[in-house]
Amino acid sequence: MPEANFYLKKDKKIKGQKQKALIYLKMKYGGNKVFVYTFNQKIEVTNWNPDKQRVKSNKQTDSTGDYSLNDLLDTLKNSCEKAYKEALKDGIPEPKILKSSLDKFRNKNDDKKVKKENTVELFELLDMFVNGKISNKGKSKSKNTLQNYATVRGHLNEFEKIQKLSLTYESINLNFFDNYVHYLKNRSKYQTKIKSLFPDRKNNPITDLGINSIAKDITVIKTVMGEAVDRNLTTNIQFKHKKFSVTEEKTYHVALTEDEIIKLYKYDLSKKSNIEGVRDLFVFGCFTGMRYSDYSTIDAENIFERDGDLFIRVIAEKTNEPVVIPCNPVVKAIFKKYEKNLNWLPGTIASQTFNEYIKKACKEAGLIEKGRKFDEPKLELWECVASHTARRSMATNYTLEGVPARILMKITGHKTEKSFNNYIKISEQQAANELLIHIKKKDWSSILMKVA
Repeated sequence: MPEANFYLKKDKKIKGQKQKALIYLKMKYGGNKVFVYTFNQKIEVTNWNPDKQRVKSNKQTDSTGDYSLNDLLDTLKNSCEKAYKEALKDGIPEPKILKSSLDKFRNKNDDKKVKKENTVELFELLDMFVNGKISNKGKSKSKNTLQNYATVRGHLNEFEKIQKLSLTYESINLNFFDNYVHYLKNRSKYQTKIKSLFPDRKNNPITDLGINSIAKDITVIKTVMGEAVDRNLTTNIQFKHKKFSVTEEKTYHVALTEDEIIKLYKYDLSKKSNIEGVRDLFVFGCFTGMRYSDYSTIDAENIFERDGDLFIRVIAEKTNEPVVIPCNPVVKAIFKKYEKNLNWLPGTIASQTFNEYIKKACKEAGLIEKGRKFDEPKLELWECVASHTARRSMATNYTLEGVPARILMKITGHKTEKSFNNYIKISEQQAANELLIHIKKKDWSSILMKVA
């Protein structure tokens, strides 16, 4: 069976790396016959992979901007080889027969495009979510939410390519659900293929998704499908079936006590400035409850004084809600320490590096107690600490001190007490200690005498 290949037709008169060349299809068959087909698509020479005969970037679209160029090449190749196979029944076909078949295919697609001019396909709707074009009652989505949409789009694109499917609104059914969840759980098995299909992910780790991450993917897909139904783009509502859902598992995290935070803060790290800066940012988060993503948004204008007290006023990146936070003496001391910086704080770094450094700082400071993480009791405390531990510590410690949830929720940005309560990490020992305080308040000798 002859194979259709793609090549570039370069203009010899034009020099330079950024020159554009015409892509053409070529197929040799029948001993001495050659079929050459052009389809008005040009590309920069540097963006072409001659070994794979495809565009290096899967994001490259055709000249209309409507389709992936690599998808177009795949389709043309398949159509050409299929046309040859069908025509072979009547003998070896002339090139003009193959040209006629490909012309008909392209014209048919153009007709479809005209008919569907006012429709929005599944991935197009996803792109509208990713680009922030779809708001929530007029309210813009946070960067975090938009990134979640982009992540899910990437997973769906992988799944479609790996499984050789064409995902549409109608294909989002229970069968899709089972296959997609299985794929996400076993994603690492396809890493070689993923990196081959998506060169831009060559240096990214391809990992299996945990059940809670899968649950987030499914939630996004249901949101997109709900939007599609609202826009009359589909009547498919299988995504509303009770089986089309993933129940999140309970996750276990730690929170540092105030004594542990102060112990960490006072530990001398002056000879390790990078780790010291991360430690100070972490302690700042332990007393303000701010998200790590919000640290870099603070500048001098966000810090203000009222009646002799210092406050921080920011718009939280995740919720897009205004937050006002009072500063305790430790936060003020950190501001003083870094007052030469524009935001009075150490510089922020990548979250992965931050988590690595804060673990080192906690280990050096002697936070080595075991048994604090319920599901992994053999881990020492420092191994359980990450950037988000700071917010959990703030919410937990102030709750133990009796600050009402409704007040703390204004700081943390939680919308419901249920979600806030899930965030609080009170250890079994802390709970026992709190109960013991109440036990000791009682006059047990009187109580026992009454019983007698």
